Amino acid sequence: MTAEIVVVNFYTLRDPVGFDRALRCLVPRVRLHGYQGLRSYRFLGAGPKERRLVAIYASPEAWVAHHDLIMVWPEMVALRAAARLARTDLYGPLTPQMQDRVETLGLGRKLRHQGAAIAGFRSQP
Repeated sequence: MTAEIVVVNFYTLRDPVGFDRALRCLVPRVRLHGYQGLRSYRFLGAGPKERRLVAIYASPEAWVAHHDLIMVWPEMVALRAAARLARTDLYGPLTPQMQDRVETLGLGRKLRHQGAAIAGFRSQP
């Protein structure tokens, strides 16, 4: 069994132009200065009002460290202002450290692990 984490984030766009502008800054910065355990980081168009991120992490620790690093970057702040995170699908182990981060990020009710909702999270949508 692998400790690799695969994440798919589903975004509903409030400002498609602003979202794409934020991506043009965020993706190169992640590739240059992102966490080493991040193996792949790709955004895909899913229509005029939706985008998806598919990211692959080497381990649960890489997922946590990546979020600790980028969540305060201005590019990420701009991305969050331009879109609403509708859902996150996570495949791979879900460690207690990751569960704590899910709570901190407010992802609880938006998260699907291995395709199923997780009971017990306090986070609001």
